[in-house]
Amino acid sequence: MPQMYVDLDVLRANAIVAAAGTPLCAVVKADAYGLGAVRVARALCGIARSFAVAVPAEAEELVRAGIAEEITVLGRSLSPVKGRNVTYSVSSRDDVDRLSRYFSPSFAIAVDTGMHRFGADPSDVGDLYAYACERGRVRSVYTHLRAPDDEELTDAQLSVFRAATEGMPVPAHVAASGALYRDDLRMDIVRPGIALYGGAEGFGRVMRVTAPVLCVRRVPAGEGVGYGSRTLMADTNVAVIGIGYADGYRRLTAPRYVSVDGMRCRVISVCMDVCFAALPCDVTSAFEAEIVGDEITLSELAKSYGSIPYEVLTSFGRRVQRIYTGGEAYG
Repeated sequence: MPQMYVDLDVLRANAIVAAAGTPLCAVVKADAYGLGAVRVARALCGIARSFAVAVPAEAEELVRAGIAEEITVLGRSLSPVKGRNVTYSVSSRDDVDRLSRYFSPSFAIAVDTGMHRFGADPSDVGDLYAYACERGRVRSVYTHLRAPDDEELTDAQLSVFRAATEGMPVPAHVAASGALYRDDLRMDIVRPGIALYGGAEGFGRVMRVTAPVLCVRRVPAGEGVGYGSRTLMADTNVAVIGIGYADGYRRLTAPRYVSVDGMRCRVISVCMDVCFAALPCDVTSAFEAEIVGDEITLSELAKSYGSIPYEVLTSFGRRVQRIYTGGEAYG
């Protein structure tokens, strides 16, 4: 079985660096980017002032686990969930009406400054804020940046956001992981995601995925390995490794490597449950392969997918066993 090792001490250290004295809203959507939302949230209690998720079911999971900090649902909520510490993002009066039908909820006003995913039109934000205050409590106002590394675009979005929310006596937040470097974007709250999990420059590696080498086969030149018609050009010692695309390890579209007992080895083929890697000719046995970690970085694996670290982190499935290190106190 493949294993994902999650270092909760490094996670906490990353959170402290990301916050840098600003109240922290830790984004734990998508099961904390695949690392386990409940365990991550428990580890960050005392550092994070609040948490953010994408859908109400994720908030409900944290509530059931005993997370008492504020939990903001960043996506559109079609109905409320149990938990008085849940805050719902709203983009319209209809959103407010639907959520306040049975009780007086907490709201976060989402402002569309150019992402065009969710959020109120900037010209409607003042009216929406007043309307939400009549039917519940507004906890914050926020927006999403399209491309935080594009300073011209970010400046334009920031200008729109400030004009739309001017004078509102609630915390404002803009800075996700990619915008932590700019002091003017940190505002009242920062809400990093990928940086917490080691997927941004300047933050420590939190997770490492390994898989067992199930056997080593000597395959002669002219023979194939795995599905398909590709054949080996030379006699090759081939490691059969216990991870495949059913575990989230994608099929090959570009050259890819694993680290087998400290040796970088090219992956030849990926099947549903296993993959194959070419070993040096003098290696006839091996124990473990690193899929991503110290030798095979998150960025390197993402590049071989033709993708981004976010997708790599969230792709590993439930057959990949999560193992947590860093202290019993984190639950």
